[in-house]
Amino acid sequence: MRNVIALVLLAAQLPAVPALLSFTNPPPKQPALHFRPGLPTDNPLIRQSMLEARMNPAFLKPEYFTIAEHPGPNAGTGRATTAGFGQIRPILGTGGQVCELASVYVLPASRKQRIGSRIIARLVENFRADNSRARQVPSSSQSVPTPRLVLLTLADTAPFYSSHGFFVLPDPVRAKPPLPMLFVLEYLAGSVVARLSRGPATKLVCMELQEGGNSWRIAAKRTN
Repeated sequence: MRNVIALVLLAAQLPAVPALLSFTNPPPKQPALHFRPGLPTDNPLIRQSMLEARMNPAFLKPEYFTIAEHPGPNAGTGRATTAGFGQIRPILGTGGQVCELASVYVLPASRKQRIGSRIIARLVENFRADNSRARQVPSSSQSVPTPRLVLLTLADTAPFYSSHGFFVLPDPVRAKPPLPMLFVLEYLAGSVVARLSRGPATKLVCMELQEGGNSWRIAAKRTN
């Protein structure tokens, strides 16, 4: 029980800071980017960035991350200049049936170039591709629930995520079908932290990816 409480307290950090995602006033020309799966060598930069940005420092497994790099001779090797990153991770206790988009961060030198938007677009693209492949794998005749992709963000940034296919869940505590208890506790704790750190009018919202009436999913661990 103490471990669960510790995880909730860690998860109560604000999940997204608008200034870090740089989605306002973009320049007309966007830089080229190379995307690759996370590597163990990315851990120090990811963890340091999360702590400096006061973002959730828990659940930072590199295999859940997508890394955006500036192109160059070392692109794709883990030694190129990192522009930013983000992850889609399975929520504990759900068996991969509910996943969370989180930890989206753009390094200071790469901001104001819409890189945050492009990272999220790539995460959603990977998410849909993995889901499509999973649907093609033969399975038993037993019906399997379609996993869900959710996120937490400030209400001010909800329109940004809406542009990527997410919609606001008006009452995460009573959502149907229900959200995982750990994620609900993260939402409630994060709401308190948001009001205390940013003012009583600050609101945290929960959003879910949906398209054509069907939720999409991602495999718990990407293999490519």
